[in-house]
Amino acid sequence: MKRLLTTFFILLVVIVAGLAALVLLINPNDFRDYIVNQVQKKSGYQLVLQDDLRWHVWPKLSILTGQVSLTAQNAKKPAVVAENMRLDVELLPLLSHQLSVKEVMLKGAVLRLTPDSQPQKRLEAPIAPESNIRYPVIGDPLIGGSQVWKLDIARIKVADSLLIWQSADHTQLNVRDINLLLERSDKNNINLELSSKINKNQQELAFDLSASVDTSDYPQRISAGIDSLEYQLQGVGLPSSGIKGTGKATVQYQASTESISLQKIALTVNDDSELKGNIAVILQDKPQYSINLTSPKMNLDNLLGWDALPKDNPQAKRDYRIENSTSKPVIATSVSPLSSYDLTFLQGFYADISFTADKFIYQDMNIDNFVLNAVNDDGMTKIGQLSGNVFGGHFALPTTIDATVNPATLHTKPLLQNIALKPLLKVLALPSVFSGQLNVDGDLLGEGYDEYAITHYWQGDLNIGLKNTRLEGLNIPQLIQQSFSRVTDQVSQPINTDNFTEAQQMSVKAYLDRGDIKINELAATSGMLKIKGQGKANLLKQNTDVSLWVQLTKGWGKQNEFVHRLKQLEIPLRVYGDWDNLQYTLNVESLLRDELQQKAKKSIKEWLENHINDENRNKIEELLDKKSN
Repeated sequence: MKRLLTTFFILLVVIVAGLAALVLLINPNDFRDYIVNQVQKKSGYQLVLQDDLRWHVWPKLSILTGQVSLTAQNAKKPAVVAENMRLDVELLPLLSHQLSVKEVMLKGAVLRLTPDSQPQKRLEAPIAPESNIRYPVIGDPLIGGSQVWKLDIARIKVADSLLIWQSADHTQLNVRDINLLLERSDKNNINLELSSKINKNQQELAFDLSASVDTSDYPQRISAGIDSLEYQLQGVGLPSSGIKGTGKATVQYQASTESISLQKIALTVNDDSELKGNIAVILQDKPQYSINLTSPKMNLDNLLGWDALPKDNPQAKRDYRIENSTSKPVIATSVSPLSSYDLTFLQGFYADISFTADKFIYQDMNIDNFVLNAVNDDGMTKIGQLSGNVFGGHFALPTTIDATVNPATLHTKPLLQNIALKPLLKVLALPSVFSGQLNVDGDLLGEGYDEYAITHYWQGDLNIGLKNTRLEGLNIPQLIQQSFSRVTDQVSQPINTDNFTEAQQMSVKAYLDRGDIKINELAATSGMLKIKGQGKANLLKQNTDVSLWVQLTKGWGKQNEFVHRLKQLEIPLRVYGDWDNLQYTLNVESLLRDELQQKAKKSIKEWLENHINDENRNKIEELLDKKSN
């Protein structure tokens, strides 16, 4: 045991002595010019070491320095400024004139990707004359013959640092709390670990990723496989729990075409949404984007925080306000200036987008087979396909957006086929007074793209069809029968006392004009009535005023000449008021008086034809016509 302790003590003394000798015999500042020269030669950047280099021997053999900076040629500001730098070196390679750096660590660094930190060319800059004077630099092959120093770096670490990213239009993005580790696994491959936080517009994106980078074709091409990614987005306008998930992808940068591509993307979002596909970007003066994504399920309500809202209060998801607890919801009356519909940023790039989802959840609508195909070219965006299956039917909303003008204008041709109307009205926070299967064929044009724009700026034609429809709160046949039965015993009291009106088919031809709907033609048919009509409605006030002409062919309860005549009549009926509280006007007495007058006139004319000569009959008929008018 004594011998073992003695041996260990001797080894410890040798190591300490060796380190002490190293510190005394090798001055780390001998590497200073070599390091600066190599950085300049390899990258074109000027490295400035503000303080002297010094040894640090515990717990690692390291070279320490104070503030350092890295500046591009003729740049106004340095690209990198760090409070201090540490180089962890290996002992044995120093004995063979090799500076083997296990790790370079920068702490508290500020990284700048701004126009001021980019390399600049000086116009008319004087050219320095060549000089034969050579200053000795460690690593120069002329110094020391074959005993040249060699630089070998295995790891680069950046801790607690900041990246300032600013584009030419002065838009700035700060990336905080950067912790970066680059570790070389072999000559052409580097393992990367990066975590950071990005803050913008009172929102924060925190992420942590690890990747393997292939530099075998550098600088022509760099490829990387993102093996793991964890992220969380929190802040204003997002759910309280934020948006978080994991992901994987393959990234490749091509220098010749200045392009970046993300392949084999697999991204999860909030545990109930998923994205797969590819994204390619060509970095030109006008970038070109190609996006092709698919999803088995995309829950947009969860991403927007709508899942936390009461299911029976869908209007809270829109720009609505409720004037009191008992009133119906109305669209907000706050002014939405047309300048808020500025989409001129679309002029700055080209994009080809394809997105499909087996299930797409939006505003409580479970949309199956959702498809979006769009192309943006210099501000002209054509959404060739925006379609899906919902509420038992199919919808398509092909749309063209003109963003070359401000405000942006939209031209859309909505097509709805066999959509269940009642759940759709509920989602739109509208009174569910109608039910049935909805068909719509429209052609609409206007400035803006939200509900305020639709109710204030849009115009166009709407052709609406309903099958097996039901109007709740108003039984038109019962209303007419009951009104006639009160003034004459020629008809029976109605048997059908249901509080609705049914029709097998209903069609409406209308024109939307900035929130006002002009109903040019309305027609409905069922087994016992035929309806024609016209009128108006208002989307903002949610009211209507329609004049109907109703032909009731069944349900009178009796069969006589008067009922036969009533079956031929088109009975005028006015329906008006709020959508959830419809009123009506039906003047039966006036209708009966006119009918009796016509019947009396007909009887008199028949008697005259049989009993009075032609000359006197004409005079009496003229007198009857004057009285009836």
